[in-house]
Amino acid sequence: MATKKVKIILFVEGDNDTSNGDLRQGFEKLLLNTKKLEGKLPRIKLGGGKKQTIDAFLNNRISEERAMLVDLDGNESLKEKDLKTYGLEKHENEIFYMIQEMESWFLSQSSVLDEFYGLDNNKKKISEKLPKRNPMEIPSPDKELEKLTINTKKKMYHKVRHGVELLKLLDAKKLMQDFPDFKNLVDYLAGI
Repeated sequence: MATKKVKIILFVEGDNDTSNGDLRQGFEKLLLNTKKLEGKLPRIKLGGGKKQTIDAFLNNRISEERAMLVDLDGNESLKEKDLKTYGLEKHENEIFYMIQEMESWFLSQSSVLDEFYGLDNNKKKISEKLPKRNPMEIPSPDKELEKLTINTKKKMYHKVRHGVELLKLLDAKKLMQDFPDFKNLVDYLAGI
């Protein structure tokens, strides 16, 4: 009897508590928006924190086809160190990073932030207040986003509740141009 092939599993750092929204849905919508993964969408498994996600990835017994997407919590130059720290060197082709964090993606698309949050109490758009630097180089982009949104109608940025909606609004093609690891992830998933 032939065994049914399990499709690829994408382990993603993120909270799997759906009381504030389902991050899995946000990531699915974003990946579908690339147009490269129609019919090839991976099964997304949220792992919680980074260490828990890595453990789930390494101890996976469901499918040999897997990939992992986690925060780097630093700039791109830290990839090798991170792989070594977590014992992931032999899996480096399956590991992809949100550099520095998922919030860097949001900061890179100011029009999405303007659309989602609207004007703040001072009648300013988020795009008018963004730091003038590459979003991949902003330390703690989550804290930056909290600071930028605190005086909006939607209130301060919430990692899950707002993150889910922002993921759905991102321009996936632009994200692939701006973040090489996101493009590499999509290409990897499309090639399996």
